[in-house]
Amino acid sequence: MKFTSKSILSLLLVVAMMLTFAACGEGKTNTDLGDDDGWDIAVSGNGSGGNVSDALGNLSTPTTSNNSTVQQVKDADSLSFNQLVAQMPKELKGTTIHIYSWNPIKDVTGAQKVIDDFQKKTGIKVKWTQGNYEQYETNIAAFINAGTAPDVMRYNCASPAKMYLCQDMRAATGYDFNGAIWDANIRKEYTIKNKLYGINLQNTFNQQPWIVAYAKSTIDRYNFEDPYTLWKEGKWTFDKMKEMCLEFKQTTTRPAWMTSNHLDLVAFRGLSWIKFDGTKYTSNIKDPQILKTLQEHTTMRQAQDIISTTMRDHATLEDGTYLFFTDNIIGQRRTDFHYTTLKANNDLYCVPFPTQTGYTYYQPYHEAEAYGIIKGAKNPSAVYYYLRYYLNADNYDEDMFFTNAQALEVYKWCRSQKNVVFGCAGELTKAIGNQHGDLPSTIRTGLTAEQVKNKLDEIENVYVRAAQYGNDLIAKF
Repeated sequence: MKFTSKSILSLLLVVAMMLTFAACGEGKTNTDLGDDDGWDIAVSGNGSGGNVSDALGNLSTPTTSNNSTVQQVKDADSLSFNQLVAQMPKELKGTTIHIYSWNPIKDVTGAQKVIDDFQKKTGIKVKWTQGNYEQYETNIAAFINAGTAPDVMRYNCASPAKMYLCQDMRAATGYDFNGAIWDANIRKEYTIKNKLYGINLQNTFNQQPWIVAYAKSTIDRYNFEDPYTLWKEGKWTFDKMKEMCLEFKQTTTRPAWMTSNHLDLVAFRGLSWIKFDGTKYTSNIKDPQILKTLQEHTTMRQAQDIISTTMRDHATLEDGTYLFFTDNIIGQRRTDFHYTTLKANNDLYCVPFPTQTGYTYYQPYHEAEAYGIIKGAKNPSAVYYYLRYYLNADNYDEDMFFTNAQALEVYKWCRSQKNVVFGCAGELTKAIGNQHGDLPSTIRTGLTAEQVKNKLDEIENVYVRAAQYGNDLIAKF
C-alpha cells in the first residue's frame, strides 16, 4: 500500500508504536537500577509494529545531526578515558544519551556498574530503551518519524535495513573512528560508500565469536582426550573432532555434534552466502566450496549420523546427550541463563573450532555486534564518550564476566584472529520472506550429495533476490 503523504505515514507509524507499547499493559516502565536516578528503562511490547519495507521507504528526517557547536577533542583515540573526560566539552555535562537495544542492560555481565560509573565520570546521563527484537527496525522508524529518535542503536549484523536507520558516525560526531582502538573488521563491515554506520571497540566483551562448547564431565565419562588440552598442545584438528564424534556415536548410538543451524561448517571455512564489497551485494550461493562443504556436512549428518538434527537445544548438551555444540560464546557468560548446572559445577568448557587441513582458519561471529547513531539523534556528540567507556573490556571485571578463566582465554584468542567472517545473508533472505532459502531445515532432514546440489540450484534465486534487495536499499543511502 502506498501513502501519498509522508506526514500521514508518520502518524500511522506513531500510532502503531503506541499500540505496540499498549500491548504490554503500559507505555513505559521505569526501573530503579541503582544509585543514579539517570537510569531510565523503557520496555516496548510485542505488537506488530507495521511493515519494515514501508517504514524504511518513507523516512522523512535529516541523515545528519547538526551538532557543530560542540568542540571535539584532538587525537581522542590515543587518549585514556580519564584524559578524554578532562578535555570533554562542558556542554555535554548534564545531557542525556538515549540507547536503544532489544536486550536489558543486565544482559551484559557488569554493565549496570559500568554505565553507573560512566555517568559519574562524565556527568552524562544514560537512558536505555529496550525494544522489541522482531519489530526493531519498524519501531525505530516510528521514533525517527515522530522526532523522538534515540541516539544509539545496537546492531546484531550489518543489515542494510538497520544501517538505513542510522547516519554517518563521522559526520555526526566529528570523530573518524580510525584509531587502532576500534575493531577494524567491524569498521569495514559497516562502511557503505565511505560512510561509517556502525562501530565497536577491539578490546570489548560485546562480541559473540563462535566456539565449540562441551561438558568436561561428558568428555571424562567416555574417556576422551580433553579438547582444551588438545588445543593448547596444537593437536585440536577437525580430523580429531570427527574421530571423537564417530567413537561417541559407536558407544552411545547417538549423534555427537549439535550445530547452531546446520550451516556452521560453511562459516568456519570463511565462506559467505552473500558478498559485499562496500558498494554492492552479490550472491555467492554457487561458490563450489559451499557445495563441497554442505556435501561434507550432509555425509556426516546422514551417512555417518554424527551430526544431530537438533539445533540450539542447550539442555541436551548439559545432560550429556551430545558431545559438542558449535554455538556463540554468549552461553559462557555468567549472566546467560543456559547451562545453570554446568556452570554451578564449573563443568562448562569451550575451545575454538579445530583447524582443518587444506583450509585457512577463519573465526566466524554469530553476530557482528556494533553500535550506530540513529537518524535524528539529539545528542550524537556524547556517543563517542559512551562507546569508549561502555564497550571497553577493561571497565568490566574479567574474572567475573565468563563462567571460568578457560572461557575468557578462548574468547581473547578468538578475538585476536585476523581472518573473520560475519554474515548478513540471513537478514537479507529473511527480508524477502525466505530466510536462508529454508536450507537449514532441509539439510537437517538428511540429503544425498546430489540432492544438496539440486537444493542449491533451487534456492539460487532466493539469494539473487536477497542481494538485489540489499542493493536497492543502499542505493537510497
